[in-house]
Amino acid sequence: MMLVKIIVFTISGYLKKRRHAILLMGVVPMSLLRGSDDETDGHDNDAAEDHPEKCDVNPSHTHFIFVKEPKQEVATAMRSQIIVELAAQVSRRRNPTFVREVQNTGVDEVSYQKGTVCHEQVPLIAVLIQGGMRALDMVHDYLKSDVPVLVIKGTGFLADILAFAYEEHKERGNNRSAMDIIRRDVSKRVARSFPGSKKDEDLTLMRNRIIDCVILGSQKEKELISVVESSEDLVDLDNYFLPAVFAARSRATNILKEQVRSDFLLTMKLNKPGIADSKILGRDEEQIFQVDNDLFEKALMWKGREKFVERFMEEDFALHRFLSHSRLLNLFRHAEDNDFFVNVVWHQVPRRYFEHTIEETFVTKDLNRIIEKLSGFSNFLSMHDLSSNYLGIFVTDEYDAERKAMNALMVWAVLMGRFQLAKTLWKFCEDPIPMALFVSALARGLAQHSRSTDTSVADRVSAQGREFSTMAIDVLDMSYKESNARTFDLLNQKFPDFNDRTPIKAAYISRNKYFLAHEACQIWLNRLWEGGLEITDSWNSRIPEEFKLVVSALLVFPIYFWIRYPAKNFVKDFSWVEHDKVDSGSINETTRLGYENVGQRDKNDLFHIDSLFDREGVDNTERKLKVLAELEGKNKSTRFRHSLKHAAPEAPASSSGSNLFINRNLPLWKKVYYLWSAPRTKFWIFQLFYWIYLAVFSVVVILPTCNDLGLDVIILIWTLFNVLEIALRTVYQIHHGFPVSLFRRGVEITFITGFVLLVAIFKTYFNFIRPLYTRSLMAFGLLYMYYRMVSVFFPMNSILGPMVYRIKRMITVDFLSFVRLALPFIVANMFVLQSVMYPDLPFSIETWRKGFYRAFFTLFIAFLGEIEYTPRCEAVRLRNETANKCWIGDYENYTCPTLGVMTYLLNIQYWIIMRLILVVLLNALFAATMIKVKEDSEFIYRYQRYRTVLDFASRSALPPPFSFLSYSFDWVIVCCVKTQGLGKQKEKILVGPRTVKLLENHAPAKRSYESYSYWMGLTKEYYRRKEREERAKNIAQDQVSRFKGLADDQKAIRGSLARLSDKLKQLEKASLVYFEEIKHNMSRKGHAKEGTLNQLSRLSPYPGTGIKRFLIPDHKVSWDTELSDYKPPSYCRDTYDFPVAERHYVDPEFTSRPRKDPAFWCWNATAVVGGKKIDRRTVAPPTDTEAGQVQYALDHRGLPRNIVGRTGLADRGNLCMYGPNLCVQVVLTRFRDDALRFLVAKTSTYPNLPSLFPSSKTLGFRNRFHAAWQLVESLFALPDGPVKDLAPPEDEEHMHKLMGAVIFPGSPDDGAKFLAVQQVYAGYLDHVDNTDNAWMETVVWHVDISTGEGLPRVADENFTWKERSHIKRMRPFEDHIIQHVTISKVVDD
Repeated sequence: MMLVKIIVFTISGYLKKRRHAILLMGVVPMSLLRGSDDETDGHDNDAAEDHPEKCDVNPSHTHFIFVKEPKQEVATAMRSQIIVELAAQVSRRRNPTFVREVQNTGVDEVSYQKGTVCHEQVPLIAVLIQGGMRALDMVHDYLKSDVPVLVIKGTGFLADILAFAYEEHKERGNNRSAMDIIRRDVSKRVARSFPGSKKDEDLTLMRNRIIDCVILGSQKEKELISVVESSEDLVDLDNYFLPAVFAARSRATNILKEQVRSDFLLTMKLNKPGIADSKILGRDEEQIFQVDNDLFEKALMWKGREKFVERFMEEDFALHRFLSHSRLLNLFRHAEDNDFFVNVVWHQVPRRYFEHTIEETFVTKDLNRIIEKLSGFSNFLSMHDLSSNYLGIFVTDEYDAERKAMNALMVWAVLMGRFQLAKTLWKFCEDPIPMALFVSALARGLAQHSRSTDTSVADRVSAQGREFSTMAIDVLDMSYKESNARTFDLLNQKFPDFNDRTPIKAAYISRNKYFLAHEACQIWLNRLWEGGLEITDSWNSRIPEEFKLVVSALLVFPIYFWIRYPAKNFVKDFSWVEHDKVDSGSINETTRLGYENVGQRDKNDLFHIDSLFDREGVDNTERKLKVLAELEGKNKSTRFRHSLKHAAPEAPASSSGSNLFINRNLPLWKKVYYLWSAPRTKFWIFQLFYWIYLAVFSVVVILPTCNDLGLDVIILIWTLFNVLEIALRTVYQIHHGFPVSLFRRGVEITFITGFVLLVAIFKTYFNFIRPLYTRSLMAFGLLYMYYRMVSVFFPMNSILGPMVYRIKRMITVDFLSFVRLALPFIVANMFVLQSVMYPDLPFSIETWRKGFYRAFFTLFIAFLGEIEYTPRCEAVRLRNETANKCWIGDYENYTCPTLGVMTYLLNIQYWIIMRLILVVLLNALFAATMIKVKEDSEFIYRYQRYRTVLDFASRSALPPPFSFLSYSFDWVIVCCVKTQGLGKQKEKILVGPRTVKLLENHAPAKRSYESYSYWMGLTKEYYRRKEREERAKNIAQDQVSRFKGLADDQKAIRGSLARLSDKLKQLEKASLVYFEEIKHNMSRKGHAKEGTLNQLSRLSPYPGTGIKRFLIPDHKVSWDTELSDYKPPSYCRDTYDFPVAERHYVDPEFTSRPRKDPAFWCWNATAVVGGKKIDRRTVAPPTDTEAGQVQYALDHRGLPRNIVGRTGLADRGNLCMYGPNLCVQVVLTRFRDDALRFLVAKTSTYPNLPSLFPSSKTLGFRNRFHAAWQLVESLFALPDGPVKDLAPPEDEEHMHKLMGAVIFPGSPDDGAKFLAVQQVYAGYLDHVDNTDNAWMETVVWHVDISTGEGLPRVADENFTWKERSHIKRMRPFEDHIIQHVTISKVVDD
């Protein structure tokens, strides 16, 4: 049943996932349908089982075939025939390609005509779960029609028998002896599984049919029967269906090309890549199967087929021959599960696309707009190039075509939300790092645009973007550890597909701070920052390097001993070295070797950042550096060192430190030029002059003059030069594609220019404008210039940079949130406090000023002086109300605050909210932000460092106000070029900042196939490493799970052993108890004390419950015998479960703390509590050694202990009271027909009576005499009899008299003479309700009636008169009483 549910759930889930309809056909006999009228059609119904319970049709089916046949067997056979014929008709469809393939493979015409070799279009499989004879007939029909059958072993009945027979046949073979053994075993299993089959002919028929099925299923080249254990994971049944279908075909069919393609398409549709590799491609020994565009398109459009796409790409599938602009459009239109594209991406498309299908203009125009809007990369795809490459008209070459097709597929995968597919395609990208950065930027843009609609989707897309960023970082790290030369070559490389951007620039534009924070990127920035220079440690190492740099730049002569120019960074400058000035050991070949190491794109620059590394690899670079070292000094030892600070990997250096530097060979003007061109030098020179500018500006602002035009003009001109430098630098950076915030630069330029113009106007018209306003404007400008330094110079400091980001975050996020929260309180209390404290103040600007001043500055100070009484105000207090004018306050002077209870309350609540709550909250927000962004601030600092380095690299060599000299020089060069005075090549050399030319690469070098192979191989190695890490992680988890499983198994085994040991002990005890019970039953004698062994009191389960008593053997019943492990269960019947008449006398459940009234628990005594008489004495007679009344003992809890011994159950049980519970039994006898008869219960089992004889409990004030009399009264007296008014008896004589009146109501005074009353027993009663703390005791009265005349009929219908021989069953105690009474009667007579 569970398997049927699994199949139903699988089909239901499949229907929900698929967007198109699925055909689900049902074949149903009409006799099973509710509402059918097949009973009246004249057919005979042989058995009732032909008409089982009728049902409705299953609504999940799309089609039905109704079989109008009343007999179930015939309907079942017809159903199997219909299914087989339907599948056969579908499978006979052959296309022309298949016919030609059959003819080419050399298959004979007879086999083709018979259909033994055919292309199976629709696979058919039958599943056997349990089953009987009808199912066996269907299986036989299927196997005869070559339909495979999947047998689920372990489900029972036919499935297990068929699976056993098939496996035995495969193992033993098809010989006669083996088949005889199989038949014998199958016969036994059939007889056990189908015991209802009485006829031997039916069992034999079933056995033979099973053997026939086994023989049909085991053919020479195919296996029609497959067996799977029911214990396997059967949720995904495709894993068992597909191998069974493939194994049921002949080899000739399986190797057909069209069949292989059909099977592969089926496995791809069901998403079973493992089966496709092992069962389909594994059998394709001749490799006739090839991936075509149709299969690859389906693998892309069907979601979750990444494994198939990866397999196709590993087979070198040509993407440029697959993807054109029309196919890309088709992928967008018909891809499966395009919800992400519709909900997220279409928001970026013009509105005309929302109501219609995607038009062709989407891929030709709007797609690039979307990409640019999301990632910042413009014109990323070219549909013209894509279609031209598809037609074989390559725009450049085949490799470029493949790369562009890959780029288009990556864009499609990301926009469709198929990030797993994008990761699979990324494995085969030629430029993995730029592509990963691009996908990260694209995902980041998608996350930002989808956050307004669905935050969960935005978070998922953002996580995918971070994952691609991590992939780029990991590949970069692998490359850096393996070959740092290739790494820096990549970081310098401009990629035409990505807008000619380097990876660093792409990472900055996409705000990928983690990529820029990588060590390789930071080294790249350090190299650019240093400008190729090195600062020596000569003289005093305590002198800061910044000081050496600035002093060398300003005084020039310290260059000779503080600044070094490594030859590896300035190798092209050897062309200026004269042969006679070269040291010994160096030759002219040094110049040629160093120059040859520079690429063609670098020969225009005197210094290139790439010249430090060779593009051929680390080994070649080290070899050339060693040659260079040998040429400069042969007999000097060399060593390699790596310095992050100087960004030089393993460069050779001599012990003297001079043979790798060209300080003596480089002209002084070039040394000065290189020094002033370095970004690091510019940074400190600009900062130095900016400090000078701020110092002069501060002096101008603080001087007590009204119109000192000299200093004012100097500041204004200097400020204008600053603005000019910012504007020219912005234009230059935009022209060269530097990352620039135009809005920020525009605001800065506008603000500073406006400041200069306003100051100039105020100074010009000083006679009309108050000088204080001019001074305030200058002070505000000075404040801005000081604050500007924080954002310009501080980000380069490793300590101040992260701190600046934290402060920015606290101001822009925390403080603004605080202001929004505090603004309602400030505004409200500004009006409220002003109106209450100064109610008579005239409405003016002063009113607003005082209100705002008090409300806002309460954040910092408390205005306590306003709420104090002052003599000045008390002198003008109003004594009498003025009738002629409205006055609200307490003083004639309206500037005096009116004080009172309301004033204090309003001020106190405002101070509490602002000073104790909001300000503390602001501090808490600041502290939380500091902790939260502590780690992230380091990455932000490194990210912002890139912008600062490029900003100073693009600045002029001279700071303002001297920057005009640099720009004037550039303008002169441009003019000379315009007038044909200089060539274009010279212009590139002389114009522009020196360091910017290190980054220029307008004609990127064409990368070799070896370079592409390296990066693709590195990407695959990255995936292999991830797989190894995942396997290692899984191995640890598997080991932990295995150890945990072993521990659980060991624990379970221990528990089983412990339970087994307990069961053995219980079995031992039970066997002893049962043996003793048998012994007592066999040797039972009529002795009253045989009932005192607690035989009935130890029976389990306890009446009315399922509680098992603790098993106790006979020799352990006595309390005097030690039983160390005696821990009986406890039970107390609830008070409300007793009859209403008895509830008043039920003891509450005893606890460790007894009730307050100690008289309630009057053990071995009587008491009256709450009007209720309680008698807890025992009626058991004393033994020969005892004197007086018997006293029962108490246990460790203070409860009475059973006077006989253990019972196996503690507490009160079903009894009313703890201790003895007394009952009275009356044995009535009389002679009739010369036979002694007893009044006993009619039934021998007496389920509703406590004993065989009439009995009654003694409750309340009833004594044993009263209870016996009432018992007799209930048996004989009529409801309106005269005995109702008699007083209850107090002794035996009175009881005798009253019993006579009840039994013989006709003569109440003389009735006693016909009775003989005698007490025959008083003591312990062995009863099933007895426990360790409560037990039954009884008093048995024998009432003998000597005459039968006038004896009334017994009123209680549950009792009747019986002879001793007619009483079938009785308890041992009751048997003893009857024997005792009989003997006494015989003796008396």
